[in-house]
Amino acid sequence: MEAKLVGLEGETRALVTGEDERSHYQDVVLGNAGLQNLVRSFTIDRIRFIRDVLSHGVRASVVDLGDTNGIFLRFLDKDGIGLNISDPAVRALHGRGLDAIKADVECLPFKDGSIETVLLFETLEHLPNPIRALNEIGRICSRSLIISIPLVTRTTIHPAQYDPFRPVTQHHIFEFSISDFQQVISHTPFELEQDRVVTVLGGGGRIFDRVAIWVWSVFREKDMFCGCFRRFYLCHLVRRETAGPAVPSGGLTE
Repeated sequence: MEAKLVGLEGETRALVTGEDERSHYQDVVLGNAGLQNLVRSFTIDRIRFIRDVLSHGVRASVVDLGDTNGIFLRFLDKDGIGLNISDPAVRALHGRGLDAIKADVECLPFKDGSIETVLLFETLEHLPNPIRALNEIGRICSRSLIISIPLVTRTTIHPAQYDPFRPVTQHHIFEFSISDFQQVISHTPFELEQDRVVTVLGGGGRIFDRVAIWVWSVFREKDMFCGCFRRFYLCHLVRRETAGPAVPSGGLTE
């Protein structure tokens, strides 16, 4: 993770390192130090992606759907709105002095075209109707959507109640491969402007760790290691009428 901090401006570095990742999800405590580092590492990846694709900055309104700690709104230095269906998450955002709303992503309490930039990080996989949700975001979004999803080799649809040891709100429903997710996008008002694949497990570190992850991927799970996703897919989507030339599909590896 230290390598990912290189090149971050002082204020951004302080923002990331000052965050207490134990309460990242608000409704559960993230007690494992290794998982805290993974969350922080992926936060850095998303901040870098936001910085790269929004080099022009955000001129108007921004909403973070599925927000739990307001870190991306704080990075953008915007008086934006965090939205979550979780009461603890909304209370945590209010506790930081941020505007927050409890609402369902599939039924957003905003006027048509009233939001310039929408963030949707690690939320779509929890929704029962991802295309409907993306179309609802398209209704309120006037310019661009930045989204991240866990990356899997083959699209997976999980059965209901598949993990009795975790709250239902943490269950995934759809996990998409890159090609299938891009087909999903074609059913929405958006098109792909830029994308990136980021690796949080297996992209560096000690030789022993790399070997362990490789062995696990060969004999156990290709896309996960000990219950953690190894890679994530980041996309900058724009409304079709404002889209420029798209980056070739397939993802860019960081």
